[in-house]
Amino acid sequence: MIDTFAPAPPLRSARLLLSPLSHADVDAVHAIFADERTWRHLPSGRHTDVEQTVTMIERSLESLAEHGCGSWAMRLVEDGPLGPLLGVGGVTWSTVGCWNLGYRLAPEAWGKGFATEVARAGIVHARRAEPDAPVTARVLATNPASIRVLDHVGLTQVWRGVPRDRTLVAADAERIVFSDRRLSAETRDRLIALG
Repeated sequence: MIDTFAPAPPLRSARLLLSPLSHADVDAVHAIFADERTWRHLPSGRHTDVEQTVTMIERSLESLAEHGCGSWAMRLVEDGPLGPLLGVGGVTWSTVGCWNLGYRLAPEAWGKGFATEVARAGIVHARRAEPDAPVTARVLATNPASIRVLDHVGLTQVWRGVPRDRTLVAADAERIVFSDRRLSAETRDRLIALG
């Protein structure tokens, strides 16, 4: 288990308490990632086994330990650190050598601006941790809510299309790659290859 170091203190945004994901969050995170409603655009991504959630948390903890940022557990400031989990969001280090911005919220938290709030916080912290690394995001073209979030936080579209290796995502799923800056062709192509 990676989270043997002292946990980082929670951060605060306007309305959110953002705590690094930990193994204590597994059940609450799994409930969100196993919920079919949160995977409407990519049903094959849904967590059907708690071990998938544990692996995701481990990757986030590795990103935090090695690069200074990982995904956060999102709770309302007014509810405190033991309040109900609204979702998971922030940035993690990608195998491509850039930041990957992501967020997944419980359906009850949709439409309230929380994804935009956590995305902005993630971008700020990524730029502090590794300012020369691009902040990127990959989204399905059929997910207009996520596209709006990425537009609101200032990322721009750098590629749109169907990845050549269609086994990585739903058949013929059109993806959009966003970034906070111009990407090298190699980085862009490696992001596309991730699906």
